[in-house]
Amino acid sequence: MGKWDREYLIEVCGDALFSVGPVEMKLEDYFMYSDQVKEERPLYLFDPKFADKVPQLGLDYEVPEYFNEDLFSVLGNERPDYRWIIIGPAGSGSSFHIDPNSTSAWNAVIRGSKKWVLFPPDVVPPGVLPSPDGAEVACPVSIIEWFMNFYSATKGWKKRPIECVCKAGEVIFVPNGWWHLVFNLEDSVAITQNFVSRRNLLNVLDFLKRPNARTLVSGTRDRVNLHDKFKNAIEASLPGTLDELSQKAEEKKQQQKKLSFWESVADSKVGAFKFSF
Repeated sequence: MGKWDREYLIEVCGDALFSVGPVEMKLEDYFMYSDQVKEERPLYLFDPKFADKVPQLGLDYEVPEYFNEDLFSVLGNERPDYRWIIIGPAGSGSSFHIDPNSTSAWNAVIRGSKKWVLFPPDVVPPGVLPSPDGAEVACPVSIIEWFMNFYSATKGWKKRPIECVCKAGEVIFVPNGWWHLVFNLEDSVAITQNFVSRRNLLNVLDFLKRPNARTLVSGTRDRVNLHDKFKNAIEASLPGTLDELSQKAEEKKQQQKKLSFWESVADSKVGAFKFSF
């Protein structure tokens, strides 16, 4: 994908319109905007239909071999949005969020570099206010303000965030449920895809059948019925897979219970120890 410089992208995309925040723009016009922008929150080009609008872009790259398994593919054209082209100037990015539908993701930087900050699912980043049902996330500050006001506080936490800079030619993996913030250190172009592997299949199905699926599920019109469609498609395409994964999950659960029991026994013995002289 080394050919994805500005000139190539403008030429191959032509008059195609891409999603840029609340508007749609030709790529050439977006680059003109990004060259001049002085805002603290620059508009970010983030389009899930780029390969439909410009098929050549979809042909220009291959999914890294580590992420080839994507079980949402059994839904064909009914699958939720799953891949995006991402373009933005230095200073742009995405505030803390969890990726949709309990999927995992990979993100490949083609041009530029990105700063990543990631927190595990059980640690809500400071300054971030998710709603009780997880349907909405309030980030009352910009990315720059978050770094200025909250970043230093995490240095003393027991569970500190994972941080890295991802440069051109590098790929990062984001496990399902992880909070992450992304900040472009320079003008950047990237591709990202969300996917469902066997490791995460049961988590995704549980997510899709939540009572508030209508508000939680994203990237598809049929939010309410996605669980049943996906489960039926998996059973038809990969018979026995769900039973196998469910059995393994139960075995793991029982093993964890045993470990927890023996840990509690060991702790009680330690607590009861006394010298006998």
